[in-house]
Amino acid sequence: MAKRAIVLGAGVTGLTAAYAILRAKPDVELTVLEAKDRIGGNIVTERASGFLIDGGPDSFLRTKPEAVQLCKELGLFDDLITPSEDAKKVYLVHEGKLVPMPAGMALAVPTRLSPMLRTPLMGLGAKARMLGDLVIAGRQSDADESIEDFVARRFGRGAASKIASPLLGGIYAGDVSQLSIQSTFPQLLELEKKHGSLILGLMKAQAKMRGAPTGTLSAVKTWLSKPAQAPPSPFYSLRGGMGSLIRALADRLPRVRTGAAAQRIEAVGTAYKVTLESGETLTADAIVVAVPAHVAARILPKAFESDLAAIPYLSTATVFFAYPKAKMGRDLDGMGFVVPRGEAKILAGTWVSSKWEGRAPTDAVLVRAFLGGARGDVDVEASSDAELVRVAADEMARIMGALPEPLFHRVFRYHRANPQPIVGHGARLARIDDLLRAAPGLALAGAAYRGVGIPDCVRQGREAAASVLSAL
Repeated sequence: MAKRAIVLGAGVTGLTAAYAILRAKPDVELTVLEAKDRIGGNIVTERASGFLIDGGPDSFLRTKPEAVQLCKELGLFDDLITPSEDAKKVYLVHEGKLVPMPAGMALAVPTRLSPMLRTPLMGLGAKARMLGDLVIAGRQSDADESIEDFVARRFGRGAASKIASPLLGGIYAGDVSQLSIQSTFPQLLELEKKHGSLILGLMKAQAKMRGAPTGTLSAVKTWLSKPAQAPPSPFYSLRGGMGSLIRALADRLPRVRTGAAAQRIEAVGTAYKVTLESGETLTADAIVVAVPAHVAARILPKAFESDLAAIPYLSTATVFFAYPKAKMGRDLDGMGFVVPRGEAKILAGTWVSSKWEGRAPTDAVLVRAFLGGARGDVDVEASSDAELVRVAADEMARIMGALPEPLFHRVFRYHRANPQPIVGHGARLARIDDLLRAAPGLALAGAAYRGVGIPDCVRQGREAAASVLSAL
């Protein structure tokens, strides 16, 4: 009798896990269940009137290899695109105006000296404090700390509020005073542990990638100099939008059942029984649970509930506007902008058609605004679509200048879809791992656990598949 596997959740994590299981064991009887009426999770791509709209993530980091490798396997490698050459600039809202982010800023770490010294984003004292990273010893304790405390310890409070909060916190739509540095940007901790100074550590790492000398003197010389050319963008997207990845994964699988929400999972001997909200029951030798942690807390055995339910989630929304290019009052000469706390009611704005080719007709532009998250400036749960459009349009116009009447607008909502790995997240995951070791054939994966980016989710999907294969 064929072994049976169930994957709960048809976002990129669950679909990757299902694909990996079938690739390793083609004879497995596989069932993929998705509670919503569509697959893809936070990834959604739509076409309208010649526009291509990625309602959720529009790209992924190419420096993490998992998503690139998956694209190669699925025949999508030739469809990978990088941001447009004219869209390398990123702005930050400062005192109501768009100010260019200092060139060479990598994860809030300045890899070039002169742009940091010239920026109006911080005063002279805050800039001098950033240089303290070069001489401050690394912390000896392994205790977790927040992103804000970590950046403030290395670069000062000015850098933490003005740069780290919108850049690093913005990835999670979260509060840097709560988010764990250990669980969000562990690479920065590794740099500190190995090199003391993050600036020197990052410069040495970049020199190693280029095959250049990696000594401290060489790193300082590079930091002081202007690079011959700007480094390539760390981001990839797909020519047909990120939904292309979801479609390619789904094409490799048997039918995915949408509208099939799980109610509970029970161990039955060495197997598992899944009861759906419809009352239907399914059994399997292995289960990958790739649903939000707050859903997993409700359907998994009671022992998992407290730690899974304690992972916070936030709600966000994106609002897209299409405008006639000829009537725009300014050039959209970059990727867009990020917004520090107190500067606006939106979190960020993306100039989509400047950032990626093929997103708008040649006589139009496409932009989007991000709302919600930890700030509380806009309650996306309580606001109607019309209210979100009004706030987004008003704030975009206040920041960018007068805007013409839009050709159309589109709202995407993400209800409790942004997990927050707050301080102590690593210890919580360790307890969950202990429970999973006692439940062979059961795996958890997804953005709530070990990384929110698409490469992180792909990696977790593959790891979940590998962990349950012994039961198959």
